[in-house]
Amino acid sequence: MFSRRERLRELFRDEIARALQGVKDPGLLGFMTVTDLELSVDMKTVTVYYSILGTENDRKSTAKALERAAPYLRQVLRKRLTLKMLPHIAFSYDDTPRKAARVERLLQDIEEEKNS
Repeated sequence: MFSRRERLRELFRDEIARALQGVKDPGLLGFMTVTDLELSVDMKTVTVYYSILGTENDRKSTAKALERAAPYLRQVLRKRLTLKMLPHIAFSYDDTPRKAARVERLLQDIEEEKNS
């Protein structure tokens, strides 16, 4: 059985990802993906982890655009959900995909050296 906190975490992840599709900020550059979501113990803050395919400038521009979009996202959640209190939305860049690609590349290099 899942706890209320886990159910809310999944609900927020789905709803925020869907609401982000409606954000029309020109600062959202590159291809962005919501990778994870963390709900604080007191359920007052939700941290959305995202990754982006693009340059470093795209990442910085997207970070600023997401900060600007946070109030809009809360407004969308308030309309869609019937909760007494909505958490504050914070965004954090998740560089796990970049690190995973680097590890994969290193493993491929090692394999190529073995075969040579």
